[in-house]
Parts: sequence; C-alpha cells; structure tokens
Amino acid sequence: MKLLTPLLLFISLLTGCTATKPAQPDFTFAFLTDIHVTPDKEAPKGFQQAIDSVNALKPDFVITGGDLIMDALGQTRGRADSLYQLYNGLMKGFRMPVHNTVGNHELFAFYNRSIDTTDVDYGDKMFRRYLGEPWHSFDYKGWHFIILKSIEQTPGRGYMGLINPEQMEWLKNDLALVDAKTPVAVSVHIPLVTVYNQWEQGGQYTNGPGSVITNGKEVLALLRSKNLKLILQGHQHYLEDIIVDGVHIITGGAVSAAWWGGPNGTLEEGFVLLKVFGDRIEWEYKDFGWEVVK
Repeated sequence: MKLLTPLLLFISLLTGCTATKPAQPDFTFAFLTDIHVTPDKEAPKGFQQAIDSVNALKPDFVITGGDLIMDALGQTRGRADSLYQLYNGLMKGFRMPVHNTVGNHELFAFYNRSIDTTDVDYGDKMFRRYLGEPWHSFDYKGWHFIILKSIEQTPGRGYMGLINPEQMEWLKNDLALVDAKTPVAVSVHIPLVTVYNQWEQGGQYTNGPGSVITNGKEVLALLRSKNLKLILQGHQHYLEDIIVDGVHIITGGAVSAAWWGGPNGTLEEGFVLLKVFGDRIEWEYKDFGWEVVK
C-alpha cells in the first residue's frame, strides 16, 4: 500500500478562530464515489474490501457519489442489468443505511442508439428499478441531507451536468421546509464547483458541460439561501476540498482510483470519512489497502 499524499486545495474567503472541538463527533458517515464495479479486474473483491473497511469504522450511514457501476451508457440491456445486479448485491454488505447518488455511468443506453428513448429502462429508469428515486432528502441528528441527480441527456444523446426543472422545483419546496439554522449537506455526481481542470490546464481553462453542473449558479443560490455547510461530489476521480464562506466542497477521490487499474496519478483507491461536530465537519481520505492484481 502506498502512502497517500493527496492534493488539497483550500480556498477561503473568510478567516476566523475555531472553537475547541468536542472529543467525540455527534456522528460520522462515509462518502464513496466512482466505484465502477465490474466483474473484471477483481473489482468485486476491491469493492468488498472497501465495504469491509467502512463497516470496521462503524459510520452512521453511507452516501455514494455516483458511477456505482462501470458503465451503462453504451451497453446492452443484459450487460447493464448484470452490473446493477452486481452492485446491488455487494451494496447489501454495508451494515448501515446507504443513500445512492446517480452518476452518468448509471444512465442506460444514452450511447446505444439501438435502444429507443421510450424504452422502459432508458436513462435513469434502470437506476430507479434497482436503487430507487435518483433524488431525495433526509434528516439526521440536526442536519438536512440532499441527494441530487446532476446529469441530463444532450440533444445528441450525450450527457451534461444539469439539475433539471423538475428537480429545481422539488429542491425549492424541500428547502422551504428547512429551518434557517439547520446545517445542509448535498451530494451530486457531476461537480457544482471544482478546480480540477484549472489546476491541470491553468486558471483560464473553461469547464465544459460534462465537467460541471451547467446551471450551478441557480442551484447554489437555492442551497445558499439556507445554512449550506457541505457539498459532496465525484466524477473527476480527484481529491479536493474547496472552502468558501465556511462551506466545504469536497470532490471525494474514487473507490476505483483509475478504474481498478491502480492509482489515478497520486490518488489511491479510497473513500472519505466525515466526522460531524455540531455544524462543523472534519474529514479524511481512507486508503482501504487495495492493490492491483497483476
């Protein structure tokens, strides 16, 4: 196992003092993104090792960040269905509740033009069949958690980052019921805010519609109307923590690192463990010790 030395990017618009933290967190939870489970590359054993690592830590619950399966975008129904069955079976090994976020690779047949858009499993319908609604919210120990679907189809049957109008209306109504002082956390797959491309390509690089949520300004305006404290996101197979106005924006690495082919640059296979102290969070990236099978 290699020693993890993740790149952390901190952006803070406010400075201040941090009060002495309590010895024990109010609760903990794990964020696992970009799992890309597949029968190949010993990935089931790798994911099971991650599950065992999470169970040993005994968090209160798990949030996944999307790209749970290797791919359904361009696959046959049989292949996509088998991947969902594989993920669903392994997921049951968690000893705590799991809240799943949909990723672009869960969307069935966007790239497979032999499947009509009216098909019963098209798009997010296969996800719904196996894992339930692609957006929902829940409350836990004084926090409000929101899971959003951040991907929509383009006219050419590609994908883009977008929170659709139906969700925007739902989000507005959901937040209307949240007290102004309640800490809010949100999980998306495609990022709302990331500096990944700017770090790699320079500060003037413009994110494309497949890299970020294209109506992110409007989404953030809704979220920031409440006590937003945490955004969890995936997609990039990258680890970053951007802190703006006291909000942590964490892109959570990847359980599969480089799609079960080894580290993605310096990023090892891992997940994020979060500890909650009142309305404040601390986190660490957990390398669960997976080594590529040669």
